[in-house]
Amino acid sequence: MKSISPQALINTKISIPAPGTRIVARPRLADKLHEGLQRPLTVVTAPAGFGKTTMVADALREDAGDRQVAWLSLDEEDGHLVRFLYHMVATLQSVAPDVGRAPIFLIGRLQLPAPNDLIAALLNEIAASTQRIVLVLDDFHVVSSPEIHASIGFLVEHMPEQLRLVLISRKVPDLPLARWRMQRRLSEIVLDDLRFSLDESSAFLEQAIGIALRADIIEALEQKTEGWIAGLQMAALSLQHSADKDSMANFAQRVASFSGEHRHVLEYLAEEVFSRQAPAVQDFLRRTSGLDRLCASLCDAVTGGSDGRRQLNHLEQANMFLLRLDETRHWYRYHQLFADFLRTESDAAEQRRQHLQASEWYEANGFEEEAIRHALAAGDFPSTVRLFRAFADDVLSRGELSKLRSWLDELPDELVRAHSDLACYKAWTLYLGGQTAQAQPYARLARELGSEGEPPKRRGMLAAIHAYIALSWGDPRDAVVNARHALDWLGESASFFRVYAHSLLGQAQALVGQRGAAVATLGKGVQLGQQLDNPFMTVDAMGPLIQMMTAQGRLREARAMGQNAIRRYVDAKGAPAPVAALLYIRLGCLDHEQNDLEAARYRLMTGIELSRQLGMVFYALLGLRALARLLHVCGEREAAWDTLAEAGELAQRPESARRRRLIAQIVAELQLREGNVDGAARTLDEIRAMVDYAGEEEDLLTARILLARRQAVRALNALAPLEARASADGFAGSLIAIHVLQALCKKSLGEKAAAARYLAAAVSLAASGGYKRVFLDEGRAMAELLEDVRHVDPAFVSGLIESLADDEETLPSTALHENLSRMEREILKLVNVGLTNQQIGEKLGITVSTTKWYLTQIFGKLNVRNRTQAMARARQLKLL
Repeated sequence: MKSISPQALINTKISIPAPGTRIVARPRLADKLHEGLQRPLTVVTAPAGFGKTTMVADALREDAGDRQVAWLSLDEEDGHLVRFLYHMVATLQSVAPDVGRAPIFLIGRLQLPAPNDLIAALLNEIAASTQRIVLVLDDFHVVSSPEIHASIGFLVEHMPEQLRLVLISRKVPDLPLARWRMQRRLSEIVLDDLRFSLDESSAFLEQAIGIALRADIIEALEQKTEGWIAGLQMAALSLQHSADKDSMANFAQRVASFSGEHRHVLEYLAEEVFSRQAPAVQDFLRRTSGLDRLCASLCDAVTGGSDGRRQLNHLEQANMFLLRLDETRHWYRYHQLFADFLRTESDAAEQRRQHLQASEWYEANGFEEEAIRHALAAGDFPSTVRLFRAFADDVLSRGELSKLRSWLDELPDELVRAHSDLACYKAWTLYLGGQTAQAQPYARLARELGSEGEPPKRRGMLAAIHAYIALSWGDPRDAVVNARHALDWLGESASFFRVYAHSLLGQAQALVGQRGAAVATLGKGVQLGQQLDNPFMTVDAMGPLIQMMTAQGRLREARAMGQNAIRRYVDAKGAPAPVAALLYIRLGCLDHEQNDLEAARYRLMTGIELSRQLGMVFYALLGLRALARLLHVCGEREAAWDTLAEAGELAQRPESARRRRLIAQIVAELQLREGNVDGAARTLDEIRAMVDYAGEEEDLLTARILLARRQAVRALNALAPLEARASADGFAGSLIAIHVLQALCKKSLGEKAAAARYLAAAVSLAASGGYKRVFLDEGRAMAELLEDVRHVDPAFVSGLIESLADDEETLPSTALHENLSRMEREILKLVNVGLTNQQIGEKLGITVSTTKWYLTQIFGKLNVRNRTQAMARARQLKLL
C-alpha cells in the first residue's frame, strides 16, 4: 500500500473548504461579512446546518479584498491549548510564511512560555508584515478551554490592522462580546441573518431537484425548516426521488409531512435518505461511520473492500452529506449531523472494529497521532501504549513535546501509573512545565516501577529523565550516575535520549568539578546532535561547551565554533533563529571578556529575547545574569541590579537551588566590587547553604573576600588548591583569573617581585586568546602591576593599560545613599512609613519576592540585618 504523507491530513484542516456543486448566491450576507471586516472580530453563530461555513467560504473566495484568507477547521482534538496555538500559527503561515516563525518554534519546547507571550510574539510579526490576512476559525464551538478563550481575547484586544479574525460557531463564544460591541471591535452574523430567505430557498430547491416548485410548496418547506439549510437539503434528497414521476400534489404532500425538529430529522434521514440507498451503499456508510476523515485506501482498510474510490465518488455526486476537504478529491468527511446519524446505525462492537482497523491503517501510513487517537477510541490500551512507545522518540526529535503531553493527558491515569516509562514521561513533562509538585508523585512511582526486566532502550530513557530531574532539582552527582546509566543502556542507538544524556552528563560533570570529562562529553553531544540533525540539543550541549573551552584558554576556538553555528541557525531572511538563543548569550560573554562591550550588549540582549521566544527560562536567566555584570562594568549600576532582580525572579520559577546559586554568585561579585564586603560574605554563606559542593566561582569569591579583608595570606592558601587543580586539568583560562588574584595578594603583602611573576604568567596565558576583563575588572590598581610585565607582550599589556586609563571609576562613592538605586530609595521610604512587603509590592507594581530581593540589597548596602536597623542607619546617613 502506498504511504501517504502525514502533512496531507493537516493540510485539510488549514484549507478553505472547496465550493459545493450547488451554490446559491447570498450577496446580502457577503456584503455584511465584508463590511464586518472593517472591525477586528466577526462572529458567525447559528445551530448546525445553517450554512455558516459555506457562506463565509463562498464570500471570501469570491472577494477577500486585499487580504489573504487563512482558514482553520477546528475539531475536538484542538481543545488542548498547545495544539490549538500550533494549528492557528501554522494556518497563518500557510498564507504568510514569514509570519509566526518564533511562535511556531516555541510551541512544545522544553518550557512553554505564557500563552499571551506567544500571542504577543505572533502579533508583533504580523504587525511587521506587509501581508494583510483574514484568519477564519471554523467550528469554534468545539473549543471549550478557558485558556484558549483567554488567548483569543488577548489577540482581539491587541490585534494589528494587518489582521482580521472570523469565528464560526454553533454557540456564542465565551468572550467579552458586550464590551467589544461598545468598543466597536465586533461585527456579528447570527441565526436570523443566516436563515434562507424564500428566494434563496427557491433557488436552492430548484438546483437540487431540477424542477421549479410551486411558490406555496416552497413557502411551506421554508416555514417547516425555518430557513435551516441542512433541513432543506434533506428534504431535497427525498424530493429528488419523486421529481420524474410524482405530481406537484405529491410534492406538497411530502413537504407537509416533513418535520423540522431535530429528532424528526434523524428519523427522516433513516426513512427517506438512508433506506433509499442500495444495500452496498448502506453497508459502506455504516462501516465508515466511525471515521472523522475518509480517503479511498482508508475506507478499503476499514470495510475490507476495494471500492472505496468508487463509493466516495458516488456519494459526492449524490450530495450525500460528503464534504470534500481538498481540491484533489483525496480527503473527505461526512456532514456532522449525517455522521451522527450513521453512528446510530452501527453497534458498539462495529464502532470498536472500525477504530481498531483505522488505527492500523494510520500506523502503517505514518500518521502516529491519528493511530493513537483511534486506538484510544477503541479502548485498546495495550496498542495505545505500544504506539506511544513506537512514536515518542520521533516526536521528541522533532521537538513536539506538546503532542507527547496531549497523548499522556488522554491516557487513563491508572494506565500511566501502571507503566514505569509512562509515569516517567508524565513526570518529565510536568517538570518541564514547572509543575514540580504534580510531577514528584509520578517520578517516585517511575522509580518504584522500574525494574531490571525493562528493555534497554526504555531503561536508558528512564535513566536520562532521572538525570534531568537530579540536575535541575537534586544533586548533580546523582545526575552524573543516571546519565552514565542512560548512555550504557542506549548504546549506539539514534535515540533522542542518547543526545539528551550527553548534554545532561556534560553539564553535571562541570557542576561537580569534572571539567575535563565535561568538555569531552559535551563535545560528543554536539557531534552527535549535528549528526542526527537536532539543532536544539546541539545548541544545548554547545552552550556549556563554549563556557568550558573558555575556561580551558580556548576562547578564540570557542568563538569560532559558536559563530559558525550561529550562521547556520537563521530564518529565511537571515535573522537569528530562536534556537540560537544560548549561542548568542555565550558569545556575548566572550565579547565581554574581550572588552568589546557594545558587541556584548547586543549579543546578550539578542540572546535574552530569543530565549523568551524559545520559551527557555533557564537560557534567559543565564543571559540576564551576564547582562547584569556587563551593565555594572559600564557604570549602569541601577540597571545592573534591576536586571539581576529580574533574573532572581526567573530563578524562583520553578524553585531550583542550581538556578538560585547562579544568581547569588553574581550578587556576591557585584557586592564585592561595590565595597560591600560583609554583604558579599553573607551571600557566599547563602550559596554554601544551598548546595553541599563548591565550584570554582565560589572558591574565587572566597579568596576575593579574604583579600578585601586584608587577609592576603589566607587568600593565597585558598587559591593554591585552585591553581593545582587548574594546572592538572589544563584549564589555562581558569589559571589566568587565579594568577591575577595571586598577584594582587602578593602586592598586598608588599612582595612586588612575586606579584610580577604571577601577573606575567597570567599575561602570557591571556594575550593570545584576548582575555582582557579579567585584568580590567580589578581597576586602576592593576595598572601599576602591569607596568612591570609590559615586556611579556608589549602590545597586549599596553592595550590593557590604555583601557584602564579610559575606564571610569567603578567603585561606589563613600556616601552610601549614592549606592542606593532609585527603586531602593523608594522602597526605603515605604518601609519608613510602615508598609509590609505585600503593600510595597502592590504600590510599586512588583511582586512580594522582588520586594524581598530589593530589601536584601538595601540591608547589604547599609550593612544591617533587619528593617529596624535599616531605618536607624538610614536616618544616621540622612537618607530619610
